[in-house]
Amino acid sequence: MIKLLPGTVLEFKDGMQDNAFSYIEPVFALTKGLSLSQVRDITGLESSTIQNWVKRGWVARPVEKRYQKMHLIRIILINSIRGAIMLERIPKIMEYINGIVEDESDDIITDSELYNKFCKIIYECDKAKTVDADEIKNIVSAVLCDYTGPFEDSKQRLQNALLIMVLAFLSARLKEETDNAFAKISE
Repeated sequence: MIKLLPGTVLEFKDGMQDNAFSYIEPVFALTKGLSLSQVRDITGLESSTIQNWVKRGWVARPVEKRYQKMHLIRIILINSIRGAIMLERIPKIMEYINGIVEDESDDIITDSELYNKFCKIIYECDKAKTVDADEIKNIVSAVLCDYTGPFEDSKQRLQNALLIMVLAFLSARLKEETDNAFAKISE
C-alpha cells in the first residue's frame, strides 16, 4: 500500500491517486515560490542534492532563489524513481517526454499531469497487487486511454516512459522491503 505520496515525505491518503499534485499545489497560493528548505521539507532530500540537480540542468534554475511548481514537480518526479534507476538515466526519461527542461513548448504533457498519471498507475498497481510487467503495461494503457498528445507519437512515448518510471518506483519499493527483511535476519 502507498504510505507516502511518491517522491515526498507527505502521507498518502485515499482520494489522492486521481489528482496527487493538487494536494501539494496549495502551498504556492500562499507564497511567491518555495525556499530550498521548504522543498527539502516536502521531498526529504538534502539541499545539496536539489542544488546538484539544478546545476546538472535536470531541474530549471529557481527564480530569485524561489522554487515554483515546475521546479518542485520535477524534483518530486526525479526523487520518485531514483531508488532503482541510475541517476544519469532519469534526465533522459524526462527529456524523452518533455524535451528541454526549461522549454515547455516541446512538452507532450505537463510535469504535474505526468505526476498525477504516475501516482494513479502506482495506486492501480497497488490495488491489483501486481508487479508483473505485462499487467503494469495494461494499467498504464488504461490510465492513458483518453490521453492525446501534441505529436503523433506522444501517447507511445508517454506509455514507454511511464512504464519505466513505475517499474523503477516499484523496484525501489521491493528493494527497500528486501533490505528490511535482510536486516531482520542480520540482527
